[in-house]
Amino acid sequence: MGKVGRERFDTAFDAVVQGTVIAPRGDGERTGQALRRLTRAAARKLITVLAGP
Repeated sequence: MGKVGRERFDTAFDAVVQGTVIAPRGDGERTGQALRRLTRAAARKLITVLAGP
């Protein structure tokens, strides 16, 4: 799997956390920090979204 751009990651992250108690990614928040806040189920959803076409 390759790298994804920040914009694509942010779009996918926002879609995954929508409707959950997890807050969207903050302006100065690093990718690793945002990933640590995800639940296992949300992380799996994010992987699925990013790995898709």
